[in-house]
Amino acid sequence: MSADLAAFLRDALGVTPADLTPFQDALTHPSHGKRNYQRLEFLGDRVLGLVIAEWLFERFPHEPEGQLSHRLTTLVSRASCGEVGRAIGVPEHLRLGKQARADGAAQGDNVVGDAVEALIGALYTIEGLDAARRFVRRHWAPLVDAHVLATRPPKSLLHEWAEGHGRKPP
Repeated sequence: MSADLAAFLRDALGVTPADLTPFQDALTHPSHGKRNYQRLEFLGDRVLGLVIAEWLFERFPHEPEGQLSHRLTTLVSRASCGEVGRAIGVPEHLRLGKQARADGAAQGDNVVGDAVEALIGALYTIEGLDAARRFVRRHWAPLVDAHVLATRPPKSLLHEWAEGHGRKPP
């Protein structure tokens, strides 16, 4: 597995770390054993949020906080993380317990998204924030570009209109 994992990390994350252990943990579901992705996912979620927030702040200098928050929420969602994870091949490298595998967890947004966040956490702990930032900007770029053109939810637009015109929210 280590040669396979090293090749995956080189292709997907752009690094070939000497210590693969954090990355193995990042790809291990709790159903597989005590050492799993949960702690790294906690950290990676925060790193992802920081990197995306920083990026949006730079990319959309004239947008108000509410619009930036909406973009951030969408880009760090479980669905977005799952999409990125499937695009880079995370499901093929997940270590799952027998039942989780039988349940199709290797393709679901929850497990794949958690593993992506854990990979970001592992990358951050081993290689630092710049490496994590490069990974996120590389793999989230299509989502950020697509989200530039995405429509806003009608309910949000109505709330913003009401607020902007001194009306009570619906």
